[in-house]
Amino acid sequence: MISLMKKIKIFMFCVILAFSAVFTLSLFFTGVKNANAVIVDQIIVVVNKTPITLYDFAKFDAVAFKNYENMQSDASRGIFTQSDVAIMSRTKDIINILVGKVLIKQEEKKAGIHIASEQLNTYVKSVAASNNFTEKQFFIFLKKKGIDKDAYINQVRDHFLELELLRKIYGNKIVISNKQMLDYYQKNIEEFRGEPMVNLKLIFLSVPPNAGKKLRASIYGKISKIRSMVVVGNKSFSELAKKYSEDPSEKSGGSIGYVYKDKLSPDFSKVAFKLHVGEVSSVIKTPFGYAILKSVGEKSGSFKTFKQVKAKIFSILEKHKTGEYLAKLLKKVRKNSYVKMLIAA
Repeated sequence: MISLMKKIKIFMFCVILAFSAVFTLSLFFTGVKNANAVIVDQIIVVVNKTPITLYDFAKFDAVAFKNYENMQSDASRGIFTQSDVAIMSRTKDIINILVGKVLIKQEEKKAGIHIASEQLNTYVKSVAASNNFTEKQFFIFLKKKGIDKDAYINQVRDHFLELELLRKIYGNKIVISNKQMLDYYQKNIEEFRGEPMVNLKLIFLSVPPNAGKKLRASIYGKISKIRSMVVVGNKSFSELAKKYSEDPSEKSGGSIGYVYKDKLSPDFSKVAFKLHVGEVSSVIKTPFGYAILKSVGEKSGSFKTFKQVKAKIFSILEKHKTGEYLAKLLKKVRKNSYVKMLIAA
């Protein structure tokens, strides 16, 4: 069984992506707080004596909160549009999510679940190390993504707490076995195919940054003629590359070798992977000049081994299973809880 510390390493990057969106509210929210302090503190739901306010709403989704504010402003003037239906639907969804979060927190407290700071620190260090960062570098990386250190740690803590709560309630039902992971791997093998590669040759002619239309047309005409010599005249691409190309690859007959799509510039990648072996591209315009490519080989992506993707599969299955049992728990808990809506949603 994969250890707890390994179980959510991939989760870190999900957190990063989620937080990149959430933390855009920091600039917006200061203004909201100052301008509408009374409104933002308004209680919108009570969950077993725990209040949820508009502040919580804004913190969870700044854009949805702003839309809700605008809708309320329009409603005060008797204006109601079709888009308000979608805004109310989104508002209801967010309130239900916030209610669910409070209910889970209350259940964690009842169960006496606690995650020690030392455990979180150890986890953060392991995530940093697995991504070739020191702990300091890792938090600098998060900061560049707009993610506050304390907020990130709190998000990870919440995830650990949820997992522990579900384990305590459902036991082995949420355990991911090696057999389940292997079954998923075998049934979804295409998900784990590596990226294809193409073997390319290149002829490149540079265009000076300050070149006028006449010079550009002349260089374009020259590379078009070179292409014709290959396609129509059956001349050797390699020999022409050695003679005319202004790329370092000219010494090897224009050979770039096997490359992945993401290793090529967008100008080349959108053309290169559409070529058949032996085919020569049309003239490609780049920010630096003109080029032609020739495909001389291709490799289908090989399948990654089960060992290579085991952690990823665990993350997929864990997300599915925890989501399933979390929904099951929330349905049961909410039925036995006091939830009072104080706004129409």
